Amino acid sequence: MDDIVGSILLPRSMDDGAARGQQALVVTAVLTGISIVIVAMRMYARVGLMKLIGREDYMIMISLVLACTYLGLVASEVHFGLGQHDYNLSTYEVREQLKRLWAAIPFYNASLIFTKFSILFQYLRIFPDRRFRISCQIILGIVATYGTWAVISGFLNCVPVARFWNRKISGYCLSFEAVWFFNASMNIATDTVLLLMPMPLLSQLQLPRMQKFALMGIFALGGLVIITSALRLSSLRSVAQSSDTSWSNVGAAYWTAAECNVAIICACLPFLRPLVSRIFPRFLSTNSYTRNPTMTASRMTATRMTARSHRQKVELYSQDRDYGMYTIDVKSGETSHDGALAGIEVTTTTMIQETSRHGESTSQRRLVVEDA
Repeated sequence: MDDIVGSILLPRSMDDGAARGQQALVVTAVLTGISIVIVAMRMYARVGLMKLIGREDYMIMISLVLACTYLGLVASEVHFGLGQHDYNLSTYEVREQLKRLWAAIPFYNASLIFTKFSILFQYLRIFPDRRFRISCQIILGIVATYGTWAVISGFLNCVPVARFWNRKISGYCLSFEAVWFFNASMNIATDTVLLLMPMPLLSQLQLPRMQKFALMGIFALGGLVIITSALRLSSLRSVAQSSDTSWSNVGAAYWTAAECNVAIICACLPFLRPLVSRIFPRFLSTNSYTRNPTMTASRMTATRMTARSHRQKVELYSQDRDYGMYTIDVKSGETSHDGALAGIEVTTTTMIQETSRHGESTSQRRLVVEDA
């Protein structure tokens, strides 16, 4: 698999070792560049169009910074001969390359953790169901716990630390294969949970079939992260079992970049809805998000009579900056003329009840999204 990816990206040359290193750098740079563009589009949609920013946005920006740091470390590894055999490199080059690998591991783990934080904060903001929020908080605690371990174990895999790049120093190192495979299995397990968690709630939304499938498909793209995590495992085994680290680390380098950057991209896709709806207004536009509607016949009749002239869009938002994700408030707004919808929206309808005795009208609003 690694040879196939490498041959597609870069042709083979006489200096095969240098070309292998360039493969890792090109893949990492391309994926990181795509992440930067997607995050920029997300921030434009959130801040520029919706005038909103939340904890999930800060988390994804931190994750992107960590991914960019990983790119810099891979570039530095290539500078010191990544992709070439250890016996073709000087002792200084091998040690300097291993120092960059030592630093890259915790930065990769931290990027993944902050991406998961962003997704969980996103779920807490969108879905008001109490049991779902409790589940999110439990998963948040699990991710924070094993994420802390992953970062610390990355820095302190060997005691003293210098033994990681200089095995002549007396000391002790944890089993690289055991630690890396444990962290990878935890990433796959939590990614699977994050992928499946919102599906029951999304399936209950009473939307046109195409719109519902499109919305569920956007969330389901997180499955790509699971695939890249699984593909990365074979590369990790090669690095852990090989004594020629510089040669065997190429595949692990770009599969690691693929995992953390694909995670960032997938986490950002649901926030690109305002931009997509501007380009394809009918594809993602909705008239209402409803679940278990319980209106009487008279109310439905009154709604039909007045919905066309008194329909307006409202946004789900939180007025408390620290604890607002535990409540759903309603903020009135205007529907854009070009059909673009700012984020996840619901519809309120205004029902007019005429009172002949007082000769005046009263209005009543009802939120059509009901919590089951």
